[in-house]
Amino acid sequence: MLQNRNILCISGTEWHGNYIKAVVELMKVLSAGNKILFVENPYTYKDALTGVKDKNKVDYMQALGFKSRLSEIHPEGGGTVHILTPPLVFPVSFLPAGKFFNAMLHYNGWLLRRSIRKALKQLDMQQHLINFVSFNPGMGVMTGRRLGEQTLIYHCYDEVKGAHPWLSKHGVKLEQVFMKMVDAVIVTSKGLFNSKCHETKRCYTVHNAVKASLFRQGFNPDVNPATRNIGYVGSVDDRLDFDILEYLFTKMPDATFTFVGRIISDKSEAILKKYKNVKLEGAKAPELLPAYSRQFSVGIIPFIKDDFTRGIYPMKINEYLAAGLPVVSTDFSDLSDFEGIIKIADNKDNFLSYLLEEINTDTTAKRESRLAIAEGNTWGRRAEELSDVIETVERELSPA
Repeated sequence: MLQNRNILCISGTEWHGNYIKAVVELMKVLSAGNKILFVENPYTYKDALTGVKDKNKVDYMQALGFKSRLSEIHPEGGGTVHILTPPLVFPVSFLPAGKFFNAMLHYNGWLLRRSIRKALKQLDMQQHLINFVSFNPGMGVMTGRRLGEQTLIYHCYDEVKGAHPWLSKHGVKLEQVFMKMVDAVIVTSKGLFNSKCHETKRCYTVHNAVKASLFRQGFNPDVNPATRNIGYVGSVDDRLDFDILEYLFTKMPDATFTFVGRIISDKSEAILKKYKNVKLEGAKAPELLPAYSRQFSVGIIPFIKDDFTRGIYPMKINEYLAAGLPVVSTDFSDLSDFEGIIKIADNKDNFLSYLLEEINTDTTAKRESRLAIAEGNTWGRRAEELSDVIETVERELSPA
């Protein structure tokens, strides 16, 4: 495990939120032995204006520089994470490619670099710095090799194209540029490895994991096949295969299908609301999820199969398993690591058949074995794998 290092993490997300984030969990573990500066994704002036109705979204005093941009988090495993709230930036994702877009991107990058340099100096983190850019290729291009870092890493956990409309417009080209700059790319799935390995000098895979200590709280040893509560935990968006889902809703009218997570797509929400046996719970804080898992009979991952989902290594597999739940998934990605552990369906009839089979044949012993498997896929183990990758890259970069 990495020790006594200065790690700058420039993230494409915020630290807090109603869903678990791989980069946040990794930085929590690494903070026990290293100094961490986590830079949240900058909010734009548009975010600040639209955030008036959601004051938790933007800390105006920090974003405008009226109070210290630095705050601290003390993870349960020990250590400290310093969190930097960057200054507000101008929205640029809607702009067409060209001189004006480039000028505004460079200006936003200058703002970010200035605040990062100040924080690094204040925290005495300027020496032997690891710049770990997590799914933020635009700011990676704008900060990479400009902060005196010793090692530059790109952490990629999604396909930029198709991930988010605001990112994919310029993100694909920016990511290609950034991958040529970095010392290594670390991806989270075999699909992403196959997509990125030819674009960079070094490419490694470190899979997502599970916070087993949290999700085992959802373990319910009492199996009752008569209670059919089909659970999905994750974003409600266009990744869902509604051909399969609507087939299941119709064929299992006495079952309850519970969806827990952010509702991102209005179209998806409208489809789900048509069915009386579907419950939409919305986004929930991670600590509330085990209570739902205790009520589930099975966990499902009904994703469509396309270029975007091919790169996903879903955290929810291990989260379901940590609660002891059987899992039924579509064959959207390379899930060979879970062969013989979960059921993988290639059509709606197989999905229905597997779902009924798993519910009717589940036992307490099976649930205990699934929990044991999930406990081998912890964030602590993934942080060790990540550390090994970074140390390997450092050795290759160091002069003989």
